[in-house]
Amino acid sequence: MAFLNAHSVDCIRPLFDYFATNFENNALVMPGEILPDSLYQEQNGLVYTIKYHWTGTHLDSLNLYQSCLAHNVEERSTYIPDWKIDSTKIGKVKKYDWKSPKDRWHFTVYRTKDSVYVDKDKELHQIFYIKNDTIHEVNSRNSRNWIIYRDSNNESKCTRKSEKNLIINTYEYEMNGSTLIQKSIKFDHNRYIKAPGPCMGGNEYTTIYYRK
Repeated sequence: MAFLNAHSVDCIRPLFDYFATNFENNALVMPGEILPDSLYQEQNGLVYTIKYHWTGTHLDSLNLYQSCLAHNVEERSTYIPDWKIDSTKIGKVKKYDWKSPKDRWHFTVYRTKDSVYVDKDKELHQIFYIKNDTIHEVNSRNSRNWIIYRDSNNESKCTRKSEKNLIINTYEYEMNGSTLIQKSIKFDHNRYIKAPGPCMGGNEYTTIYYRK
């Protein structure tokens, strides 16, 4: 029944929203008021999960879990965030200030309908913009210019490519009732002289569940 209720979603818009609010690989609040409920990630035997607890749109806490059973490592913790989000609007531009006094990070997002400028601690600048149904990404840290495009045979799947035409990530979306599901793969292109062993290296598989 769950399979029958699920349906695909055009990947461009939710992925654009994801890039606008993604900080150090943690899914934060989307500007469209879709809230992350949980995250599951696996990479070569390494498992990492997040469970988000909300009161309305206020994030109360996160339950974190990480394990590498091959090395008999298993850790559980609860994180109480102190994130503060201030938003203002000037004309067609919305400004979001994300701050964490405890963790000493701060980033600012300037957003219009089809473009996002992300300033992370005034050290890293990222720009995402939609043009011709393609998301373009500009990153100041390594002067990269990547593109994210929709699969011609599957509108729910987007692919992120580098200037060297390497597939960096794929993202796929579906709706199941009121839950938006994002499934992504981060590909490992490292050429290892020696295999890194369990819980190191390899492709990274992540699933994020969002609720309205």
